[in-house]
Amino acid sequence: MLKRSREANKESQVRNTSKYKNIRKYFTLSQKIILLITLVVFIALLPSALFTTQRVAQVIYDRVAINAVSINNILCHSDEIIDGLTAQHEFDDKMMESYVNEVDNSDEAGVAIYDKDFNLRVFYNPGKLVDFKRHSLELVEKYSTQAKISWKENYNIPNRAFGYVKDDYNRVVGYVVTGYSDDVMKNSAIDSIVFLLMMTAFGLSVGIIGAIFLARRVKKILFGLEPEAIAAMLQERNIILDSVREGVITIDDNGVITLVNIEAESLLADANIYNSDQLVGKHIKDVLENVRFDSILTEGKIITNAGVKIGNTLFIITSVPLMLNDKIIGAVFTFRKKSVVEELANQLTGFKNYSTALRAQTHEFMNKMHVIMGLIEMKAYDELKHFTKEVAYNRQSEVSYIVTRLKDITLAGFILGKISRSRELDIEFSLSDESELHNELEVPSVHDLVLIVGNIIENAFDALQNHDGERIVNLSILDFDKEIVITVEDSGPGMSEESKRNVFMRGYSSKGEGHGFGLYLVKQSIDNLDGTIDIESVEGEGTTFTVRLPVKRDGEIND
Repeated sequence: MLKRSREANKESQVRNTSKYKNIRKYFTLSQKIILLITLVVFIALLPSALFTTQRVAQVIYDRVAINAVSINNILCHSDEIIDGLTAQHEFDDKMMESYVNEVDNSDEAGVAIYDKDFNLRVFYNPGKLVDFKRHSLELVEKYSTQAKISWKENYNIPNRAFGYVKDDYNRVVGYVVTGYSDDVMKNSAIDSIVFLLMMTAFGLSVGIIGAIFLARRVKKILFGLEPEAIAAMLQERNIILDSVREGVITIDDNGVITLVNIEAESLLADANIYNSDQLVGKHIKDVLENVRFDSILTEGKIITNAGVKIGNTLFIITSVPLMLNDKIIGAVFTFRKKSVVEELANQLTGFKNYSTALRAQTHEFMNKMHVIMGLIEMKAYDELKHFTKEVAYNRQSEVSYIVTRLKDITLAGFILGKISRSRELDIEFSLSDESELHNELEVPSVHDLVLIVGNIIENAFDALQNHDGERIVNLSILDFDKEIVITVEDSGPGMSEESKRNVFMRGYSSKGEGHGFGLYLVKQSIDNLDGTIDIESVEGEGTTFTVRLPVKRDGEIND
């Protein structure tokens, strides 16, 4: 039984999820997750990339400026440069140039060394800086008039550095200018920015891959459904639960109530269970004390149509475990009042119609017996003889009239019972002269006819019980070759348009709770027999029900 329950749960999940898979709007959930995470990663990386790019450019400028100043300081304080500028020999110029090459040791920086008279002694420009000679002379002419240059001012000279060469007596004997080309800074910045963009793209790619993985994981957990589909499924579930005419309670694997539909709240309120609208979150044992829910949650046991008393009312309850991936995650309880179930069973089997007809006949017979006994007690034998002859004649006439037209003895006896009941209610009830029904019917069966005719007649009797005008009900049963036509006409108060629309709804009745099942079962039976039922009614002028049922006779072969 547990295996069947698991299989049923799996089949139900497949049916329910496949129904909603095509419900979507503009983007799927996976696309939304991927777009959102990509956008978040992009927004997070973009400011960082812009800030870092700007910072890298500044760092490169600082590095070039510091290198220029550092080389300049080394040359200004070196003994080789000081001696070379003091001696002022061509041999010393070659020595200074060789020393500059050793200090710079690159093809990027340019160096220009001037003596105190602004004569260019060394010009080292392996990087071929444009106009370096002119720019260096301009710096010498500008700062030669000053006694010194501050580090900050020297640092702020674009791509250049200026320094004084002084002898041991702190006298200026020359000037040194170092510099870098703009291409060095640009190339370094481009290399750094390209590397940074590559790392940003890598981070963005990792974020997209993570988003795809997360999106697929979420979709798997949600059975491939979109948010719109989940919302539609939830709305449909709530509508179904609230429209079901049975109480429904679900619990989790700990026995805590997770859902209670409106009908369950109403039924429990009728059973004097207080706060029936506040059951969610409570333990099931506080509500259904006589149900062993432990066996349901641990063993997957299914309880079917068990009689359980809740409060002061007896209910018929069914419980089924809820399965997910072969694991019990809870249970669902459905229940109805036992009295309502029994009423439906009686209506459905026609037992109520039979019992009502039999009771009416018994009551009529007892009344006549009382008359006979009274006449015997009074020794009014002539009146007794006349009364018994009259009763026998009338009864024989009725039986003969009914049996002649309705060949089925069960249906004839049932109609005789309805005649007796009509006398109890002071209603004039008759079977039309043209009525005729053969007894070789296979479909509809006599039980179908008793259910349909009996409930329609009882509905007519109910309509006439408090009616002040004529109280007449006419029944006609016509057996044609291919169909049976049943007509029940009453002289009652008639029906409104709303009543005609709702009269076949289960539970719809003007007589209060516990009614409204008869015509509902009539409609169900007629639909099962592929028949039709029509209502003609005007308020104040009575009502006519016309039923048409297709016929299958004994021995006929289905088409």
